[in-house]
Amino acid sequence: MTLPLPVHIRQPLPGLLLTLGISLVALLLAQLPLPGVSIIGPLTLAMLLGILIGHWGSDTLEQRSETGLQFSRHYLLRAGIILYGLRISLADLHSAGLNALAIDLVMVIGILLAAAWIGIRWLGLDARTAVLIGAGSAICGAAAVLASAPAIRARQQAVPVAIATVVLFGSAAMLLYPWLFAHDWTVLPGDNADIAFGRLVGATTHEVAQVTAVAAALPADAAHAAVVTKLMRVMLLVPVLLVLSQVFGRQKHQSRAQTRALPIPWFALIFMCLPLVNSLELLPPQTLEWLHRLDQLCLAMAMAALGFATRISAIRAAGWKPMLLGALLFVLLLLSGTLLTLLLN
Repeated sequence: MTLPLPVHIRQPLPGLLLTLGISLVALLLAQLPLPGVSIIGPLTLAMLLGILIGHWGSDTLEQRSETGLQFSRHYLLRAGIILYGLRISLADLHSAGLNALAIDLVMVIGILLAAAWIGIRWLGLDARTAVLIGAGSAICGAAAVLASAPAIRARQQAVPVAIATVVLFGSAAMLLYPWLFAHDWTVLPGDNADIAFGRLVGATTHEVAQVTAVAAALPADAAHAAVVTKLMRVMLLVPVLLVLSQVFGRQKHQSRAQTRALPIPWFALIFMCLPLVNSLELLPPQTLEWLHRLDQLCLAMAMAALGFATRISAIRAAGWKPMLLGALLFVLLLLSGTLLTLLLN
């Protein structure tokens, strides 16, 4: 005779098992030499699998899984973003130098403002959709989109649209930069050319995984500059989330007392503290490696849950405007990043 599970465990369990299964399949497929899989990465693959299963699954499966799916989208997402901070150390940030920080600051602020201006004024997009695409392009791809969505109270259907632009144009950058370097296209002549090129890659490529893939084709100095510049750019996610939560937390008809009680992404503040933990080597290497894998699993489960609740018809309904915005931001990243690198070096 088996004892029944408590209600508070039984309700989210089907959804958690569903997202766990999708995530494990995505992580396994990402390890295989399949064409195209290495470009999109395990997180986006988990979302795509979630979309397929959600689209073809039964209504009964969706109803039984809803509580666990909501748990994955909310709590596991925040846990994954917090643990992401363990991938960065203070030594990494220091080694990048002030030039990398200056480039990152200008790029993040400029791309976010450009996304809002072009997306809203020119293309007529919803403000939250435009900002989501801008956050994914400016900071760290899908992770920035997922983190920004609750801060700005974005519609759930806007998230996969924003992630689609990140995947497409981040993959374009990942293919473009090694080709440019192989054909002797460098930002500066002389001894600093490789390092400058690495900073350009880190400051303008969407995803951390995409930067790592580009870095594998560069010399050691350029590769290190690319990865560290990118990690420093990831750190800017915290102040961006704080600003976005303040801007979008205000409602037109709020009272003065309600306006003061704005949402603060506490998980982002915890994320900011973890590079210190990493730098002080408070965790043994084996534990750190285990936490990195747990981080990837939490983010993959959140992406799977997001994909499950997404309908392909909603992405088609978004039309060509989000993709055009992503394309314009991609060109702006490349051109302005090159100009800034020239000026600062």
